[in-house]
Amino acid sequence: MIRLGLVASAGAVIGSLARYGMTLMFPHNNLSTFPWATFLVNIVGALGIGLIARVSPLMEDETKRAFLVTGVLGGFTTFSALALETVQLLQTNVVLAFVYILATFGIGVTATLLSIRSEV
Repeated sequence: MIRLGLVASAGAVIGSLARYGMTLMFPHNNLSTFPWATFLVNIVGALGIGLIARVSPLMEDETKRAFLVTGVLGGFTTFSALALETVQLLQTNVVLAFVYILATFGIGVTATLLSIRSEV
């Protein structure tokens, strides 16, 4: 259990650094505008988990799954930022808040579905 925790932690460092890079590329300084960085990391993460899910050796190997899914993708994607940004948008732009939620979940689920079904 400790070994898997360390493996997941190593993956989380990579995912978190990649997430931080996205926030530098797409800064979100105005709380009433669309939070592109969070949106993009969650869509890319949804696509990534779909690609990983379709590769049996990755999903069946507990160590690889801990590193990639729990670690890298867990550190990269963020529900907490999505929740906070939605609350902030609700205070300034209700329509954009609902667009953000619908787009994130709609496109995210679609990305996962398409990547699982893809012939990559």
